Amino acid sequence: MRITFEPLGIAFELAVDEFIFLRVEQHVVTSIEIHVWPNGIAVWLPYPGDSDYVILDSGGNELNRLW
Repeated sequence: MRITFEPLGIAFELAVDEFIFLRVEQHVVTSIEIHVWPNGIAVWLPYPGDSDYVILDSGGNELNRLW
């Protein structure tokens, strides 16, 4: 499955048993849009400055910071 974080276009390819987390501040959660496609998921984030957007692996290790 492909998970893409937009509008940046940063993508991760995950196996069936893999997963990742997106850590954000609570006040931006309602502004996140998630679109499900046959081959993946697109996560649309609010613009920078609203929060720190951190992608974590299943063990809680930081994979990437967005913006």
